[in-house]
Parts: sequence; structure tokens; C-alpha cells
Amino acid sequence: MAFSCDFCGAKSREVKPGGAVSDKAKKITMPVEDEDDLKRFLFKSETCRMVVPEIDLELTMGTLGGVYTTIEGLIEKVYDNMKENNPFVGDSSD
Repeated sequence: MAFSCDFCGAKSREVKPGGAVSDKAKKITMPVEDEDDLKRFLFKSETCRMVVPEIDLELTMGTLGGVYTTIEGLIEKVYDNMKENNPFVGDSSD
């Protein structure tokens, strides 16, 4: 479901879950070889496991919920989430 607030400009493309992982689920690999590949749209389900071996990143099922976005948008969402929810930022180690 897409949502856009005309007042503040906030946007959301959160996808509501529809059930368990189907026994017909498939592994899909989306190689990114150039900048245009980052503009490809995808649906990342709530049950998706995402791996980016080039940067040693692995997201387990449930991370970020379900979302319809571009590959670039998904990477930005991961970055923002890590930045906002990092338990080691702002503690006494700074």
C-alpha cells in the first residue's frame, strides 16, 4: 500500500504481509553491473533473505518488512535503518 502525506511529504511503500513462505518460493539473484541496474524495481517480501556478498551484508527474514522499491532505494533503506538503529552510536565510546 503506497502512502504519501501532502502536508509533510512523508512517503511509505510498505507492503502488508499475506501469509507464510510458499512452497513454490524461488531464489532470485539480481546482479548489479552498472548504474542503470540500480533503477530496477523489485518487491522485497517480509520473508525475504537478502545477501550482498560484495559488502558482507546479510539481512534475515523480517528485516525492513515488505517493500516495493528500486534496488537503489532498498540499499538506501538498509543504510538509513543501520544509521538510525545502531546501538553503538552516541554511547560513551564516542
